Amino acid sequence: MLPWIVILAIIGLVLVVVEMLIPGFGVFGILGAAGLVATTLLVAFEYGTAMFLMAVGGLILLFVIIIQVLRTKNVYNKFVLTEKLDTQDFDESSLKDLEGKEGVTITPLKPYGKGEFEGRQIDVFSKGEYIEKNKPIRIIEIRGKNVVVQEIVL
Repeated sequence: MLPWIVILAIIGLVLVVVEMLIPGFGVFGILGAAGLVATTLLVAFEYGTAMFLMAVGGLILLFVIIIQVLRTKNVYNKFVLTEKLDTQDFDESSLKDLEGKEGVTITPLKPYGKGEFEGRQIDVFSKGEYIEKNKPIRIIEIRGKNVVVQEIVL
């Protein structure tokens, strides 16, 4: 029975690692976790409580090692946000002052993107049209915190 338990544990670990590296719907993660739970239960029924506790301890240690390895290989940074986001909270009255102002797109608007007005970067959107980067735009409407712009055609 031991070879089957080891094979099930290896398959479970591989599925969990695949889920960590290729995020998707969670199917691999769920199947991997189910395989690891089944492994620990099989160990408990087959070899007793002491082996069960050693198997659980080994799985916890293995997960810690996997996370540390992923951190050192910079794979971890692809999945976890480590930098603080620069958020600019404008109240609606400060945005109302910008209505009618002209600025430039910082990113392409597809239709959402960023525009710069009077030195301030603001999330803006067009009325559905695509506007390329570095194009002149004008704020035509402000709906709450939504800033609607249109391209200035020269």
